[in-house]
Amino acid sequence: MASRTVIPRFLLPLQSPLWRGFSLPPTQNLALRFSTSSNSRAAAGGGGAGGSGKPIVLEKPLKFNPPSHGSRLKKNTLPKHYGPSLTADEVAAQRQKSYPGMMAPEGTWAHFFWHSRMLHVCITMGTLLSIGIFTFFMNYAVNSPFKDLVPPISDLWRHPLEFAAAWKYVIVEHEKDKALKAYEHRIAHQNDIAKRRYYMKMHGIETKNPITTVFGRGEEPSVEELEAEALGREPPVKKEEDKPKERKKLFGIF
Repeated sequence: MASRTVIPRFLLPLQSPLWRGFSLPPTQNLALRFSTSSNSRAAAGGGGAGGSGKPIVLEKPLKFNPPSHGSRLKKNTLPKHYGPSLTADEVAAQRQKSYPGMMAPEGTWAHFFWHSRMLHVCITMGTLLSIGIFTFFMNYAVNSPFKDLVPPISDLWRHPLEFAAAWKYVIVEHEKDKALKAYEHRIAHQNDIAKRRYYMKMHGIETKNPITTVFGRGEEPSVEELEAEALGREPPVKKEEDKPKERKKLFGIF
């Protein structure tokens, strides 16, 4: 059974073919008739417009799937220039000619400079080496306590031997002073540790050490030894009787 639907005029497009041949008053609506599935089957079965007078329902067209990309031209078939092909002499002349804004042609010094890897390696390593040497000498000239003895750079050309000897003296004295300060710092640290151990021994303070807790304590120094170490004296000489007897080990291990 056909269904009847009324569509208001303001919902229809203005350029619809319905409004080209005739016009309707603004208060009038347009009634459309839709065919049912039975009508469509009857029309598809061979019934024409003249048989039953019902509209023919056309079949839904297939979906159009355009290709993902158009046809491409082969690269080898495209001409690289307009006109006849170049001769061998013209190609050689183009390679030797220098064009503005482009790389230098082959066989020139500019082409060798920009394309030589060995030349670039030599320039890079020479620059790094010169920076390293400059930093090495400037470290002594700025941070060394003997920087007042550094000779001026002008003596390098007038008195090169004296210049080298002065720099050698500055470097040697700087390293000696550095080693002496390191030794004094290490001795002060050892004395501080000895005084701390002596203080803890006299006051009965024991530190918790996980290694000594598991494996036990070894031979602990006596009070006299700790006192001598803290005060910087010579440790007392142990008598042979005080020395512990060596325990025999099984197979030299246990």
